[in-house]
Amino acid sequence: MHEDGNPVPHWQRQDLPPMLSRRFEFATYADTRRFLDGVAKVAEEANHYPNLSFGKTYVSVTIDADGKKLGPETMALAQKIDALLPEAG
Repeated sequence: MHEDGNPVPHWQRQDLPPMLSRRFEFATYADTRRFLDGVAKVAEEANHYPNLSFGKTYVSVTIDADGKKLGPETMALAQKIDALLPEAG
C-alpha cells in the first residue's frame, strides 16, 4: 500500500461509490487503439468490464466495484491494465 492509502499507484481511489480511475495519454491514435484492444482482452479474461471514455490520444478508465468494497480482483484488473503500457513491458 502506498502512502496515499491507494494500493495501485497512479490510480485515483474513491470509496463512495467504490471505484478506481486513471487517465492514460498516448502519442498517436494507433497507440490509443492498441491500448483499448488490450483493455478489452484483459477485461474479458477477468469478466470485469471497466467504464471507458476516450479520444484520439487518451483513454479514461474507471473500474467500478459494483457497490462492494474494492477487493483484490479490482486491484488485479488495474495492474493488468497498467501492464499494457509500453514502458511496463
